[in-house]
Amino acid sequence: MAKEKFNWKGLFINEEETSETEKSTKIESKSSSSHSFPETGTSVSKFPEHPPKATLVSDSILNTVVEMYESGFESLNKPGYDFYEFFKAIKAVGSNDPSVYKMALTMAQGVDNTVSKSSLLTQADFYVKEIEKVHKQYDSQGNGKKAKILDTQKAKKNTLNTEISDLEKRLIEIQNQISVKKDLLNSVDADMMSEISEIDQKIVANDKARSKILETIVAVVNGIKSNL
Repeated sequence: MAKEKFNWKGLFINEEETSETEKSTKIESKSSSSHSFPETGTSVSKFPEHPPKATLVSDSILNTVVEMYESGFESLNKPGYDFYEFFKAIKAVGSNDPSVYKMALTMAQGVDNTVSKSSLLTQADFYVKEIEKVHKQYDSQGNGKKAKILDTQKAKKNTLNTEISDLEKRLIEIQNQISVKKDLLNSVDADMMSEISEIDQKIVANDKARSKILETIVAVVNGIKSNL
């Protein structure tokens, strides 16, 4: 039996995020031989060398997941000759020609005479169900994590929109205050000039009054000097 080479949680969940409960569940899963791996999307009847990739999926991501698939498939391999070995033999030839299948079956029966079409189909069904089971887990986890990120994104956008709205309201208030201050600034000259004009008049009047009274006093003083 091939050694398990991957951890299906690694696709959407970091190791650090795994709780103790999840770790124990993982150990139990190993002991029950329910290995899991991601789905490649490849038809089980054609075995293409390069599985078709979904739109906008980068080669690095696709290659990583395909490798996990292959490793997971291998990890399910049971002792002795079963569908896995038959699958590998067919894939090695790279042909779906009927003669290839007949030759592979003949060789398989040479290794284990219990191998038959029925046993191979039964074993294949086991592998397919395991793949589908884990694909469902991946799909659920991926969509769950995506939904969580979208919720976080929505919350952040709502918060920022609220903050922007508050700032815009404050900006309008400040602009209104600036407008009021500008009006006050423009009225300062008019208000102050009126007071300054009145003060200037009083200063001039003060000078004239002084001159007038002093002229009268000087006239009397000169009269005293001249007439007495």
